[in-house]
Amino acid sequence: MAVFNVSGRITLGTEERAFTKQVEAETENAAKHRAYAYFGSQNGVKRNKIKIEKVEKVS
Repeated sequence: MAVFNVSGRITLGTEERAFTKQVEAETENAAKHRAYAYFGSQNGVKRNKIKIEKVEKVS
């Protein structure tokens, strides 16, 4: 597994906030899905309220 930094913006109510989350995943696509799952479970936010702007592999 590799480590990825996933960054973007999340809408909580009427407020939009920037985020950066470090996740372990096999691929960049899997890292995106883990970030969606994390914010969905922690904040009760649907995927359409999360905008992922960048996924970078940490070396």
